[in-house]
Amino acid sequence: MFNMAILRSGILGRASGKVAGVVGGHWKDRSYIREYVIPANPNTTPQQVQRTLFSTGVAFLKALVGPVMNVYVDKFQKSMSGFNAILGENMALFTTPITFATIKIVLGKLWGPADAAFHSNISHMTISWTAASYGNNGAATDKVYAAARDETTGLWYFAAAEVARSVGTISIALPDSSDEHVFDCYIWTAKYSTSSPTLLEMVSDSAFVTGTYHNAP
Repeated sequence: MFNMAILRSGILGRASGKVAGVVGGHWKDRSYIREYVIPANPNTTPQQVQRTLFSTGVAFLKALVGPVMNVYVDKFQKSMSGFNAILGENMALFTTPITFATIKIVLGKLWGPADAAFHSNISHMTISWTAASYGNNGAATDKVYAAARDETTGLWYFAAAEVARSVGTISIALPDSSDEHVFDCYIWTAKYSTSSPTLLEMVSDSAFVTGTYHNAP
């Protein structure tokens, strides 16, 4: 228990920060000073586990903040950022080794790409899906996006451009040095307004597929 004095007026004005053994702050439009207390940090085993999951998740997802979360997740989150939403959704999966197959990097209600499959080609990889699978709210004109993570280097690669769902395939260029590396790939769909092609209306959960890249015929 600590003692706290409220500053109603006087030469100190609004208080903030730590001075000697006291700390100042504001609460409900009132300034106060109180004894500085070092927060307890018992560092229990459950806390250590949670911190490890958190740091692993941040390391895995941070490259996706700009190209994925800010574009396809933020719009549909009311009380947190897209990054925090995705991190929270996947927290329990960031074990060692990471459970790549069940991670979602995009969350949404739109019908996603069905029957995703990995194909290795010279200088690039291709992901295919059933082009005519629309579900109850999809359309041939929905856009499909893709991202792939090299398990060896931890680097992310993205498709140069989106494609229509009806195309059925999307490609990602890869460096020759990625030969024989395993890639964990995520694809998702997005629906835009018919009256405004840049107005994002709905996205799907990401779908997962994995495969080994062979940079040879």
